[in-house]
Amino acid sequence: MQRSTSIAVFCSFAVTALLLTLSSSSAPADDGVGGKRCTLLSLRGRYGYTYQGTVEGFGGVAAVGPINFDGAGNTSATYSVNLGGTNFQGSFTGAYTVNPDCTGTVRIDLPLLGTSSHGRFVIVDGGKEAFFMGIDDGITVTGDAKRISPAIP
Repeated sequence: MQRSTSIAVFCSFAVTALLLTLSSSSAPADDGVGGKRCTLLSLRGRYGYTYQGTVEGFGGVAAVGPINFDGAGNTSATYSVNLGGTNFQGSFTGAYTVNPDCTGTVRIDLPLLGTSSHGRFVIVDGGKEAFFMGIDDGITVTGDAKRISPAIP
């Protein structure tokens, strides 16, 4: 069970990284003082993600996959992950928030493993990309996500 929980946490962080990726076809809005601000719509569409790091008790971890953000705070993804030399594939759903300063949080739910993972991200380059990190104890993961295509209306 410990191995399943660690894999779930790892996958959750990977997904979090993906969520960080970025926005849809809509660019951040002007905040009225020359800056830009982000909303949930800043992270909308299909993204490709990758992340790497370590999971306490298992060693290295790396993952890739596509992730979808609906612009309303919901996400879903599939993943291919290598954890300590063992390969896994799966899918997950989750939720995300976006702050006006283009930072945000993500929660990835892994029902088959009965756990969730958490992360933080920043949307960059007008929503074309995002950088992320996992924030759960025992997992050190960072990654990048890039938009593949905007959301289809």
